[in-house]
Amino acid sequence: MDGRSSYVLFLVSVFIFSVAGRLGLGKRIATVHVTNSMPRELQPIQLGCNSRYKNHGMHQLHVGEDYQFGVEEKALHFCEAISGRQIASWHAYQPRRDWNHKAVFWRVKENGFFLSWDNSSWVRKSIWQTE
Repeated sequence: MDGRSSYVLFLVSVFIFSVAGRLGLGKRIATVHVTNSMPRELQPIQLGCNSRYKNHGMHQLHVGEDYQFGVEEKALHFCEAISGRQIASWHAYQPRRDWNHKAVFWRVKENGFFLSWDNSSWVRKSIWQTE
């Protein structure tokens, strides 16, 4: 490799690490927990969570189960849930709202989706919709 190629490679590397650092890529910012707290007689919920940068896939969440994913970039993460004929979508991680919390807890119940940062005090943030 000549000097010019090495210099270009160096500049590209610096750019990539700079962008990754700004986005917080590779470093866990927070962990989002989603717990199915629906009544026991209901079927498992279908849950999918995504951000602009990452698709966490679809998961079947049985009553009492906790699904969690790591947030590695300062971007909005949203989740979608399906339970029978009900559907919902909510912001699971909002950088402005959640930036100072290492854990974001969500409880999925019949009457909505509840947020907590301490896993003990809850605030309803979203409700189910019927298709």
